[in-house]
Amino acid sequence: MQRMPVDDVRFVGFRNKVLELKVTNMNGKTIDMNLRRQKNGDGVRYAIEGWPLFMKENGLRLGDTMHFTFISSGNLLILSHVDGVNAG
Repeated sequence: MQRMPVDDVRFVGFRNKVLELKVTNMNGKTIDMNLRRQKNGDGVRYAIEGWPLFMKENGLRLGDTMHFTFISSGNLLILSHVDGVNAG
C-alpha cells in the first residue's frame, strides 16, 4: 500500500474510514482502489490499496514524482505527468 499525506486527504475532503477512489493513468485507463484510514500512533494515515500494482503496470518507480489532478465529484485521481527518478 502507498500512504497518502494526511494534509492532502484533508484538503480533498476525505472523511470516511474506507473510500472508493478511481485512478486514471496517462493512457486513460481507470482502475478502482480503496483509500483506507488507519491509526498511526496518536494520529491517522491513509493507505491506497492496490498502489504497487498501479506502479508496476505504469512503469513507475520509487522516487518518481507524480502529478495528479483530483476531480472531487467522482473521487477521481488523474495522473497527468511523471518526473522520473532518473530524468535529467
